[in-house]
Amino acid sequence: MNNSEIGVFTQNDLRNLVKSGALKTGNSFKNNHIGNASIDITVENETYWVEHMFRPQQQKQERVRDIFKLMNATRINMGHQMDPGYSYIAPVSVEPNFPIGMYSYANAKSTSGRNFLHARIISDKSGWFDAIDHRTEEYGGEIFLVLEPLVYPVTLTQEECYAQLRFFNGDTRFSDSDLRELSQKHDLLYRRDGSGPYKQSELFLNSHDGTLICTLFAKGDKKPIGYKAKRGSKPVDLTARGLDPRQYFEPVYAIRIAGTNEWFVHLIKGEYYLLSTNELVDVPEFLCAELRALDPRLGLFFSHFAGFIDPGWFGSVTLEVLAPHNMVLRHGDPVARFVFEKMRGETPSYKQMGTYNGQMGTRLPKQFADWDE
Repeated sequence: MNNSEIGVFTQNDLRNLVKSGALKTGNSFKNNHIGNASIDITVENETYWVEHMFRPQQQKQERVRDIFKLMNATRINMGHQMDPGYSYIAPVSVEPNFPIGMYSYANAKSTSGRNFLHARIISDKSGWFDAIDHRTEEYGGEIFLVLEPLVYPVTLTQEECYAQLRFFNGDTRFSDSDLRELSQKHDLLYRRDGSGPYKQSELFLNSHDGTLICTLFAKGDKKPIGYKAKRGSKPVDLTARGLDPRQYFEPVYAIRIAGTNEWFVHLIKGEYYLLSTNELVDVPEFLCAELRALDPRLGLFFSHFAGFIDPGWFGSVTLEVLAPHNMVLRHGDPVARFVFEKMRGETPSYKQMGTYNGQMGTRLPKQFADWDE
């Protein structure tokens, strides 16, 4: 590993973490869990239903197992039906043994996000979700997945990964000047109609914080622009493929304002939707990107439950949207905010390995067949 380079660890870096023992692997770990910029994680064969979902308190140096009694943790078996409204935790397939300067963040996998399975991590001696950041000292401890179905039940399995860990030895998140310099050299956003990239002057870059803003696609009434998840469905087996999407989703159509060429979509309070960006995002292979919470001054709603975008990604981005109140969104409204980060070096492109690469429009989870009108 070349420690002179800082940023997001590459696939070779990740393999070296495992080989060197800086990342211990469990029984459910597989070599193909090592991706181009992250390591996929699943559960070990030890899962619990918890009555109260607590995090360790860092000031007390608590370990997750120290608060099992507070959570009233009850052991369950593989194949258990995880129901909406309940929380489940399990140790994961890797365990950190970090030197000073190394840290890690987590994101739910796309298959978790699109199934509205809220997947986060907690770890020993940390009060944060989705962060293992003790970079000023050496760190070792257990990581636990927190799994919370939000809409329909999900069957517990070790055969599907629920989240992914990214590893760092320095902060390379873009500033506003970094983003503007990048956009002069690399086309970041493309049009859906195939007419090419947006010009720099057309990009919605006025966040002034180094993040790139994308807008909503909500136009046309012949095809669905997205899907609303259906409550009360039977459990989803995440290892399945070709499931009937009509058992779990309803189509969502754009609405045209009479006498105009303006379109919008109506979202119902407390419901969960899959929608997509109007723009196609092109992530250079020397970078990766992460979806961040939208500034509430641009609208009060939740637009993602997953959020990591690999080096080499190209396509529209499927959004997992929760509306906290009844609301309408127009075609072209800002709905997604991306931050770019530099990779430490070369790594395989998502174009060579990705399930969702090149997607155009809203894509259902990989467990489901295409929506056939």
